[in-house]
Amino acid sequence: MLFIWTISARGLSLFAQIEQREMKKITLIIVLSLAFSATTLSQTKYETDFQLWNDMQFIVPLNKNKDWNFVLWSFGRFGNNVKTTTDARIGGLITKKVNKYITLGGGYLYRYANPTFKLKRYESRYLGIATFTVPLSKDKKWTLVNRNMYQYENRYSHPDTTVMRNRFWVKREVTIAEKKFEPFVSFETFYDFRLKDFARYRTQAGVTHKFNNKFSADFYYVRQNETGNRTRPGTLNGIGTSFRVNL
Repeated sequence: MLFIWTISARGLSLFAQIEQREMKKITLIIVLSLAFSATTLSQTKYETDFQLWNDMQFIVPLNKNKDWNFVLWSFGRFGNNVKTTTDARIGGLITKKVNKYITLGGGYLYRYANPTFKLKRYESRYLGIATFTVPLSKDKKWTLVNRNMYQYENRYSHPDTTVMRNRFWVKREVTIAEKKFEPFVSFETFYDFRLKDFARYRTQAGVTHKFNNKFSADFYYVRQNETGNRTRPGTLNGIGTSFRVNL
């Protein structure tokens, strides 16, 4: 699979400055993850689509230690080759940082979806989240994150279901022009208990940058395989952004 980074010409020139040894490690992780996704995709005939994704989080601390937080969360996704709104969500989460390795949370999302570009759908989603963060090196620059999300979907006029999402990602802190960046790659599975099968696989690769103490963002490429949900069999490629604002 050929992975093309298209964030910006400036981004390319900055990443060219990263130490060759570190780039080899990052590239190997990305290639292995995308190769795994490509192997899965090659087993079925697919429809394809290109999409633009964005989500935004406003994080409000609920106590002085900031280990309890409320997160206002919104999503917008445009598919059908960026001609149709395919997904829009808004909701909230309450999270508790148990310690530096474990964060727990729960919340609600209301979702509008148009996955086939023909039939609109509406859902209420009830979420339970457990996130584990594990340093992979003594200098703590390499980090493994595992997010487990329990998702009950009230689909109103369609059969309800429960989905278990398990996302692993690896990130590496690097310094470029005296600024810190975190290239990352992740792989996520979606197990649907109604279908008794994996409904979706998602691979992402990108970079995180903290602009200041109040604002940070992810810029990424996404490739998603949808085979088990029987709504829109196929695969999509896209680029996305994720913004976080600490209030």
